[in-house]
Amino acid sequence: MDNPGGFGFANYATLVLYFAAMLGVGVWASRRVKSSEGYFIAEGRLPAVLVGLSMLGTYLSATTMMGLPGKAYGPEDLTWSIQLPFLLVTAFVITRFVLPVFRAAGVVSVYQFLEQRIHLAARLLASASFIALSVARMGLAVYLPALAFSQCAGLSLHWSILGMGVVMTVYTVIGGIEAVIWTDAIQVVIFVVAAVYSIAAILVRCAGGDFWAIAAEHHKFRMIEPGFDLSKPVTLWLIVETIFSTIRIYGSQQDMTQRYLTTESTKEANKSVWVAILGYIPLGYLFYFIGAALFVFYQIHPDPRLAEIKPDAIYPYFVATQLPPGLAGLVVAGIFAAAMSTVSSLMNSTSTVCVLDFYKRLSKRERPDADYLKVARWLTVLWGVSTIVLAYAMQNIKSALDTWVKIMGFTSNGVLALMVLAFLPPKITLWPGVIGFVVANLTAWLVTLPGVTQPLLGVEKVAPQILVLVGAPLGVIVGLLAQTLANATRRAPTLADQ
Repeated sequence: MDNPGGFGFANYATLVLYFAAMLGVGVWASRRVKSSEGYFIAEGRLPAVLVGLSMLGTYLSATTMMGLPGKAYGPEDLTWSIQLPFLLVTAFVITRFVLPVFRAAGVVSVYQFLEQRIHLAARLLASASFIALSVARMGLAVYLPALAFSQCAGLSLHWSILGMGVVMTVYTVIGGIEAVIWTDAIQVVIFVVAAVYSIAAILVRCAGGDFWAIAAEHHKFRMIEPGFDLSKPVTLWLIVETIFSTIRIYGSQQDMTQRYLTTESTKEANKSVWVAILGYIPLGYLFYFIGAALFVFYQIHPDPRLAEIKPDAIYPYFVATQLPPGLAGLVVAGIFAAAMSTVSSLMNSTSTVCVLDFYKRLSKRERPDADYLKVARWLTVLWGVSTIVLAYAMQNIKSALDTWVKIMGFTSNGVLALMVLAFLPPKITLWPGVIGFVVANLTAWLVTLPGVTQPLLGVEKVAPQILVLVGAPLGVIVGLLAQTLANATRRAPTLADQ
């Protein structure tokens, strides 16, 4: 939908300055990349706070900046925000039990750890799953801010996707992980400023309208959804799902774990995790509050065009129609920043696992380091192109947050099961690990089929959060049982022994 007022010179100028600054960081960082190690982990020389801000930026994507307000604007109110305090559980588990193990193992690709503990096949299965997850997530992350810009500027959605995709690809290709981390940190500052300004702008425009009474009347600050309904995102499922999912993200997802080696020590890497988690909690509340506040704003100032707006686009629509020139550009830049921090990280980390887990690991001969660096850069170009193509395909989704939860469920259950099996004391061998991986992913798929869930669970459609709650745990249990059976079979006496 076009913005009747036009985006304006000041807003375009703000965005041009932002994109130019990101490209400038990429050029600066490219001069420091001398090897594949520099391209992948910046030679372990970056400060913890910078890395933590980068991790925060990667986790707080456009799915957060647009999806969370969309949820709170709608009938879910603030029920999803119940997840936020439980991120502290994730921070404790990762810094106490997971990150030190990865650092001690010295793995740049986290999936190398699976080869050390299980088998090469486990490494390759997990790497391939991460690549599938990344490509889908990159497409979604680019689509949302492109939608925002199209909403604000009246520019074709296709041109918005193309422009954003090209800029991200360029600075990631030339600057590697150091460009990614520095731009992530800058982008965090931009979208935090944009979010705080948005809250202030909404509240000012609601002055005289009894904001808090309207919000209370419509239960917009409701945070608890009681019950055990498997078809709805009730509080219990949301809490357990966020613990499972965030431990998986920080413990088995390459775009996060790769950063653990960009600092000089385990202590510094642990600090970066706490910076990311403690930073995300208040920002999550902030973006949920934006959605609730926008609901109140449009109760006070009705807009007949809202019927045409998707919930995920309600925030950029407000920006387009209510904010003054220049400042609207700042908020749109913040939405772009939230997406670019995620996508650039995924581009670099996906290239890393392709080079280390496939190209280098399966190569029959050792190649010069310059060859690995060249391949990594060309792969990053490939991911940039695929991101643009997939973003075009995302135009018919209804909810970004629901779509993202489903993508995670279908691509990550097996990886989480493998990683848990690798950390447990019993030695897991090839086939029990593969069986656990297959069972985890198959279960996540089966629980989405009405023909399965209706007779077994009594519901036609389960909530997306259930995928991770049943898939990975069942995969771990079956993997352990398969290993126990394999061990017993090996120990069983034969006729020759008797």
